[in-house]
This record gives sequence, C-alpha cells and structure tokens, in this order.
Amino acid sequence: MARRPATVYGLRAALALGRHRPEAIQRILYDAARRDDLRPLLKAAAKQRRPYNEAGPDDLANVAGTVHHEGVVVTADPLPTVPFPRLLGRLPADAVVVALDGVSNPHNVGSVLRSAAWFGVAAVLVDGPEEEALNPAAIRVAQGGAEVVPVSTAEVPRALEALARRGFTIVGADQRAPAGVFDTPLPRPLCLVMGSEAEGMSKASRRACTVQVAVPGTAAVESLNVGVAAGILMAAAARP
Repeated sequence: MARRPATVYGLRAALALGRHRPEAIQRILYDAARRDDLRPLLKAAAKQRRPYNEAGPDDLANVAGTVHHEGVVVTADPLPTVPFPRLLGRLPADAVVVALDGVSNPHNVGSVLRSAAWFGVAAVLVDGPEEEALNPAAIRVAQGGAEVVPVSTAEVPRALEALARRGFTIVGADQRAPAGVFDTPLPRPLCLVMGSEAEGMSKASRRACTVQVAVPGTAAVESLNVGVAAGILMAAAARP
C-alpha cells in the first residue's frame, strides 16, 4: 500500500529535504518573512516544477498541525526507511549503529537523529511502524538529520542478535551499570542501545547486550533525557 504524503515543517528540516530529496517535494507553503532563508528550497522546487506559495500563520499551522512550523511547511513524498536485512548487508566494518528500544517520543527520536548525523552514525534502528518512526515532529527536531542518517524499523532484540553475529559489540545504556561509558574505548563495529526513559531496555534487548554502561554524573536527578544520553554515548564512540 502506498504511504500517504508526509508533512515536513521547520526551517532546517525543510532545507535538508530540498538539498537531499528535491524530487520528493510536492508543495511548499511559507511565511513571506522566510523567503530569503528558503531560497535554496524554493529554487529546488522550481527546478522540479513544484508549486510554492506564501501563506499566513493560521494556514501554516493548519497544514503543519502545530504552531511550531518555523514559517515553512512542505508536503512531500514520505521519507523512506531501510529494511533491516538490506541495512545489515551494507554496514561498513567500523560502523556505529544506534538502536532505540521502546523509545517512541518523537522529540527524543529526533534528538537522537540530530546527534547521529553530527557524529557520523551509520544508522538508527527503531521499533514500531514506519509512520511513527519518522513522524513530522521527529523530522523537525532532527534539524535535517533524518535526511542523512538511514533509519530502519526492526524488532530490536532480534536485530541486536543479528548484529552480534556480524561481530558488533552491543553496548546498552543503563544508569545502574557499574561500568562507565568513558572507562574504556568502545570497539567497532558497535551498536549503542537506548531504552525508554520509563521502562529502560526490554529484557530481551538487555540479554543481547555484550556490556552495559552508565553515563557518570552527580545523581542529583534520577537520569538523563534519552536523547541527551544517546548523544553522550555517540560522542564517546566517536573518540579516536
């Protein structure tokens, strides 16, 4: 079944769409005050012979479904995910992958994708349907990261087992773990596993881990936001 058109809003997300997938643009609505910022996107739309029009804040909010549209809303072909078997076959030998086990908040998913793009992560694995994995809020928060980091929907515990068979070290994030993420270098290829803030990793994902690590801190609060914790683990993995 064909997926419905996607809504992409937010300045950086929209510009990234125009840069990486101009053929996916269907229509653009934008605030006149954003025209100069959006010139690359509008040029890409014109080249593809796609319409773009100025619109008022109420129309933009109505199409975006939120007031947090930053002055631009693009109707586009949905961002494709990568089937896990295909992803597994093309991962480089020194890949870093992030697996999100039960992480469904789009702001957290978007935050992880933004950090993943910054640190050169090869892919992000999420559980759940495609439509939920890459929803408009996640794409906006990712600030363009969703356009450059492959996303694969998979049953995370089974995906971790498959990665382990390919020689990946599976490192789970758990604030109760005795080992700290900075205690020893993280080997490649590597998969970093993040659980939900409420439940943590599932038992099946925990069993698949080679080791579990914590992010050192004061314990003045119970834990870090999962997006922040993932960024710290990715930074640790990126160290030479």
